[in-house]
Amino acid sequence: MVLGPGVFAGSFAGTAAQPPASRPEAEHGEKVYWALDGRDVVVLGKRWHVEVFSVVEHAGHRFVQLSLDGPERYMLTLRVVPATPVNRLIQALLSWLTHPTASGDVVEVR
Repeated sequence: MVLGPGVFAGSFAGTAAQPPASRPEAEHGEKVYWALDGRDVVVLGKRWHVEVFSVVEHAGHRFVQLSLDGPERYMLTLRVVPATPVNRLIQALLSWLTHPTASGDVVEVR
């Protein structure tokens, strides 16, 4: 998937293994995992590899814990409501990578 350059200075390319075609429809949390894990992200000419550690639901929110390996290494948690579309998580990730702050950040995605 590539997001328009006018929206975010980045692209999102997939290289991760996809769930087998015969697998029944995944729960939304699993869809988030498969949509992000193992993907490469290019933001401002820098390539990042995304690894999803966990997708956990707690107290009405979903927490997506990521490792971002590129020119630097970051740990990041995206905090979302469970109904948040995967595309919004990708946009938030690309936006955060344009101006990364501290490793271990928790980013509220609305």
